[in-house]
Amino acid sequence: MNAPLARVLAVDIGTSSVRAMVYDAAGTIHARSQIAYSTVCPALYFEEQDPAWVRDEVFRAIALCLAQPGAEPARIAAIGFSSQLYGVIALDADDRLLTWNILWADGRAEAQAEAIKQEFGAQWLYPETGCPMNSIFPFAKIAWLRDEAPEIFGAARRFVSIKEYVTHPLIGEWAVDYSMASSTGLFDIRERQWSAKATDYLGIDAQLLSAPVSGIHRFSLQPGSPLADLGLPENLAVFLGGGDGPLANLGAGAAALGTINIDLGTSGAARCLASSPLVDDTASLWCFCLTDDLWVSGGIVTNVGNAYQWFISQVRGDAKSVEREAYDAMNQAAAEIVPGSDGLYFVPYLRKARSPYWDGRLKGTMYGLTARHTAGHMVRALFEAIAFDLRTIYGVLHRNIALASHVVLTGGLSRSRIIPQLVADVLDREVRVPEDGEGSIAGAAILALQGLGEIDGLAFSGGPRASTCFLPDTENPKRYEPVYQGYTRLIEVLREISL
Repeated sequence: MNAPLARVLAVDIGTSSVRAMVYDAAGTIHARSQIAYSTVCPALYFEEQDPAWVRDEVFRAIALCLAQPGAEPARIAAIGFSSQLYGVIALDADDRLLTWNILWADGRAEAQAEAIKQEFGAQWLYPETGCPMNSIFPFAKIAWLRDEAPEIFGAARRFVSIKEYVTHPLIGEWAVDYSMASSTGLFDIRERQWSAKATDYLGIDAQLLSAPVSGIHRFSLQPGSPLADLGLPENLAVFLGGGDGPLANLGAGAAALGTINIDLGTSGAARCLASSPLVDDTASLWCFCLTDDLWVSGGIVTNVGNAYQWFISQVRGDAKSVEREAYDAMNQAAAEIVPGSDGLYFVPYLRKARSPYWDGRLKGTMYGLTARHTAGHMVRALFEAIAFDLRTIYGVLHRNIALASHVVLTGGLSRSRIIPQLVADVLDREVRVPEDGEGSIAGAAILALQGLGEIDGLAFSGGPRASTCFLPDTENPKRYEPVYQGYTRLIEVLREISL
């Protein structure tokens, strides 16, 4: 009889919820739980989250998952983590909160990022850190704290991400995995250490930052941790894993070098794994270190599912709740509109514009609107804008790396009846949508299994994942070409107007 497959507990600390799942080495899910939480927006372009609340909910989600009949906690050999990127929390000398988690969507540090670019140029830290100078990165947010909240900055004795805040009580150390560190804009992605140039500019000591380690560095669960008394083994291993973006490539089955994973959820991203750091001469891409010999390059699109939700809530006149039926109705209406949306462009920058333009001055715009256009036109134009931004990111990646002939599409919007085909048509590439739909949390499980030595590569042992394939329509890529060119010209004009 074959020995039972090793099991791991994977935890994904998202922006809107935390998920916990028990996986085996073949990729089978034996138990799962999910708990939602919210963010707050105290001012325009500010977006924060209570770290203590999130940490409590993470531990509660783990307990709920382990309480399910299929979990069998005693058989779990390790726990691995995925987490939202780009957030930063300031702590005092006693590790008490000085700030809430300043989230990825927070754009308060735009002035700091622009001032640094004006003084030093866009390429100043970029080749070293792999992060374009932008308000999304904690580097700029810490600069904002220094400039606008000096009393908090002066009292801060530690700057951490939400993952570090959650895992510290479990492992008893302040440690951060390479990909989370890379996403700060303060990390040297080649030397795998904090950048002295970045810390010197901010006026902080590297000791205020956690110790960087590989995502498969093995920690032990501390006695008396918040996970005690849940039936887990005493020798449980803890792996910090990675950020949700890089791990989504692994979980989506896009771990082969040059295979792009497009992930469309609240925000969106297009990224691929590479065997060496990749930065470009336009500073359009970010590049994060994932393991000792792998990097992930790509771009983030911050106005995706959140922009769609905003639009539907405004059409319905209810900004608090949008039922599934409303999305289905809008998807159906958009599906009935011809490619190009009859000349309507929807520039979706309700939040600060990140990739591919990294220009926070851009604002949301509808151009070409006439009396003949309907809500269906507007939704389709929004979807097309998302695909156009992804095409630009894809083009930069394509110029710098050999890419696979297909892309892997994941995230909530991959389940739309219209978006997978639309992305295939705009990119003129085959699109594969994995049937199980898991991404970053599966990636956390894969890294934990690799850390245990239960799998050899960066995939479950159960073989290739089943996918639904979408091939480009015969005519639509040609129809989209002038529309895409018009969209990019419109963006450039809007950038000039915003000067």
